Amino acid sequence: MRAKTLGILAVAAVLAGGGAYYVNATRNVAPVDRAAGTLVFPDLAAKANAIASVRIETDGAAFALKREGDAWVLPERDGYAVDSDQVRRLLLELVALRILESRTANPALHAELDLDGAGKDQKAIRLTLADANNAALADLLVGRARFGRQGTAGDGTFIRRQSENQVYFARGRVAPERDAAKWLDRRVMNVARERIASIDLTAIDGERLSAGKKSPADNDVELANVPDDQKVKSTFDVNLLSSAFEGLDLEDVRKAEGLDFDAARERAVYTTFDGLKIEIALVRDRDIRWARVAASYEAPAAPVDPAAAPNARLLSAEDAAKQAAEIAAKTKGWAYRFPDYKVEQMTKRVADLVEPKAPADEKKESGG
Repeated sequence: MRAKTLGILAVAAVLAGGGAYYVNATRNVAPVDRAAGTLVFPDLAAKANAIASVRIETDGAAFALKREGDAWVLPERDGYAVDSDQVRRLLLELVALRILESRTANPALHAELDLDGAGKDQKAIRLTLADANNAALADLLVGRARFGRQGTAGDGTFIRRQSENQVYFARGRVAPERDAAKWLDRRVMNVARERIASIDLTAIDGERLSAGKKSPADNDVELANVPDDQKVKSTFDVNLLSSAFEGLDLEDVRKAEGLDFDAARERAVYTTFDGLKIEIALVRDRDIRWARVAASYEAPAAPVDPAAAPNARLLSAEDAAKQAAEIAAKTKGWAYRFPDYKVEQMTKRVADLVEPKAPADEKKESGG
């Protein structure tokens, strides 16, 4: 990631040098705005290799993104991986940030542009880039944005360097996430629903729900052990059971230490036709359901040919084993908070999916 990140920043530095036309555009304006066309941080691209942290402060709360080798992590989430692309975009925006025009230098007017500060009840976002010795390389307050009428080319942001009262209107959007969790590498896994062969859910009281498909060519998931006087309410809802890990993103994360997952009574086990096995254990802590994820690979009893059922989106044995290893490595030692709708899919009960048979249904089954 580091080579890619710094390479892009180097390109941005070259592009950033071509801003003279902004100055030219102001020559017919009196008085001349000498700041127009200049970079907000002229030396930042040259210091890109030294950036070791990005501190984000707003409304009196702060968190920092830290570089560790070629990756970025979030210490406030026990060092979980950050979305490096998101960090790279922010750094590119700051390197290329160019002044369009100078605005007020009167502190009494800063609040009108959301630039009075980043303390409690203040609206600015303060961004501080620092090196490994915590020396600031850039320190910026980001305020209100103004959107152009002709696409993003006309967009701009009111900004103020932390050490100055002068406000500038700068080209582009600088809108870093205020929520620390939204910087995380949120995608945990992506397992296509068509691959799911069996589903086994255990509720907190021990009740079991089993469902699955007999063949990768089957279109619908079948619910097992439906009571004789009940029927499935919706095939669509039963099929949704198999989508729990399709595009599964986290909402939050923490170290699994301190949570007794071994004693968890809510569990879910999913297997795929191509040999992937995913096990989920759920525990509650302060009204939050935390999930532990375990993934493994076991070769199917009968070899699976992905080409034989193309709609099932099956993986080869090699790719299925590789995916299991990647999920296991990514999730080991972590506890995840998943979106409520995903947790609901992992914790369905039989009663959620069935309803009493109507008299006509019972008569039809008896042959009457």
